[in-house]
Amino acid sequence: MRPKRQIAGLLLGAAALCLAVTACGTSSTSGTPTGATGSTGSTGSAEKAGTDAPAASAGSDVPDTGCPISVADLSSATGLTFELGDVRQDHELETQPGVKALVCVFISPSTPQEAGDPLVLRVDTVTGADAAAVRANFERSCTDNGGTLGESEVATGKTCTRGTNTIEGDLSSGDRTVDVYFVNATNDTGAAMTEKLDKVLAAVS
Repeated sequence: MRPKRQIAGLLLGAAALCLAVTACGTSSTSGTPTGATGSTGSTGSAEKAGTDAPAASAGSDVPDTGCPISVADLSSATGLTFELGDVRQDHELETQPGVKALVCVFISPSTPQEAGDPLVLRVDTVTGADAAAVRANFERSCTDNGGTLGESEVATGKTCTRGTNTIEGDLSSGDRTVDVYFVNATNDTGAAMTEKLDKVLAAVS
């Protein structure tokens, strides 16, 4: 198993790489992340996946990260054990140049997916004037890439279904938008997380 920070960096790169295709991983489960951030297209290093902004230390109890969901609430919502793998402040969204997000990467090392890497939940938070554009991009990216846009059970929430699985969501209110999506999920894990997505969205504060 790779170190947590290396895994988080690799999967940040993988999420950006998925923007070039209609699905991540080996199935249609992981979809096309709507808010993936800047990358060189390589999944080889954390440095290539990120920006020059410093990342917070990995761990389950990093203070003052600003992440809109806690490790405890995420673990409770999914029934899996997650850890905070990486936090990136002012991270530019690759799909929307110039738009900056707070990116939180949560990993579940006890839940190996393809190649033994962990299941990842990525949460992108955008506030201010760009929030509405990010919500619109979530909706457009879903339908343009073969997904079906749906309503979450959570107020102000939208979901994106690809195939039979729904593991991407968006919450918007006023000048704040939060994109939530699982990365690196197998078909079986995607099916399981489809049943948990609304619980995850409900745990976002």
